[in-house]
Amino acid sequence: MSVLQRKAQAGKQEHQARSVTVPKAVRLSMAKVADDLFDMALAVIAVSQDSFEGDSLQELVEEDTMLILLDGPDGSTAGISIGMGLVQALIQQQTTGRIMKLPDDLTRKPTSTDAALCAPLIDRFFARCHDTVEMPEDKRRIRPYRFGARAENRRLFDLALEGGAYTVLRLTLDIAGGIGQAPVIVLIPEPDAAGEPLPAHESDAIEPPALRTLEKSVMELPADLTAVLTRIRLPLSKASALAAGDTLKIPADAFDSVSLVTGQGDVIAKGAMGQIDGYRALQLEQPTPGKSARQKLDMEGLPDAGPAMGGGAADAGLPDMSALPGDDLPDLPDLPDIELSPETDFSEAMPESLPDLPDLPDLPGEGAEPGDLPDLPDLDGDGLPELPDLDDLPDLGDLPDLEDLPKMNTA
Repeated sequence: MSVLQRKAQAGKQEHQARSVTVPKAVRLSMAKVADDLFDMALAVIAVSQDSFEGDSLQELVEEDTMLILLDGPDGSTAGISIGMGLVQALIQQQTTGRIMKLPDDLTRKPTSTDAALCAPLIDRFFARCHDTVEMPEDKRRIRPYRFGARAENRRLFDLALEGGAYTVLRLTLDIAGGIGQAPVIVLIPEPDAAGEPLPAHESDAIEPPALRTLEKSVMELPADLTAVLTRIRLPLSKASALAAGDTLKIPADAFDSVSLVTGQGDVIAKGAMGQIDGYRALQLEQPTPGKSARQKLDMEGLPDAGPAMGGGAADAGLPDMSALPGDDLPDLPDLPDIELSPETDFSEAMPESLPDLPDLPDLPGEGAEPGDLPDLPDLDGDGLPELPDLDDLPDLGDLPDLEDLPKMNTA
């Protein structure tokens, strides 16, 4: 080796000692991203970098951890295993703003909601690591991977990762200054397996993924809904006898009254079934403004209430009030206003003259005086009817003597 080669080699080793390596980039990036995104204290207290080559990767991760598949910019797939302690801490920080003492039992099965809450940290972590490392081979290895999907178990996790050479990063994280610790394992395909390196101009143009809020993460979760055309009641014998090709009759208006139902059977919307560009589509009905769903249910079944609501009085079962008598009654004279009080003298309060009242109609028998009454018949013996003679009473005989009754005092 010549003198120039020895000097160049020494300068290269000195530069490598001062440059940001993969372990150093992991330490810096994890702490910075957690603080920027969630105002959360995370510190990598231990990190190791190993190589693994084999057909099965599931032996490297534990079953009771969050297993997430990552999508690379060139179509490659990486993987990450996150301990449930870190998952629980991320959930608490994003929902309550602080991290409580982590429970001892963290063996619960992770869910898709847990994975969605971890996605922002994963995306920004790999983007920052890629920008932080300096060596070309490290940039080829630590690519800006992004959240892809959650693996249900280790077998599916292993099947999604292609066999070959992988870089294994093992991290131990301290959460919130000693509240808890959690392991993280990153499986990254080697550059040869990952494909050609990114050109320099494309690598510099990569921007960190946009910050995803809790609302965006939750809204990206899958939701299964069912469109119900109609409901048909069948005896169990007929339902069990149904086979492919059998026909069921549905109402003609079933496509205009489709219900959108959740997995728990709750109706969340209604609409009409149609198609757009050859695909089945559901046009949802707009809710009536000013009425809640409860008010709509309460109004169902009420009869139409008269002309103001589209029907007449006869339609609502009410009598017709337009033909009542009294329309041609004469106008009554106006009465004078009299102010009354407890000391009012009614003799002085009454007006001197009252208005004339209309004349009353004459009684039958025009010209008759009040005293001219018809003569009453004479009540003599000849005018009364004769009454029949009464029958003779029977002889009752001698009545028995009664004992002396007790003397009764009367007031």
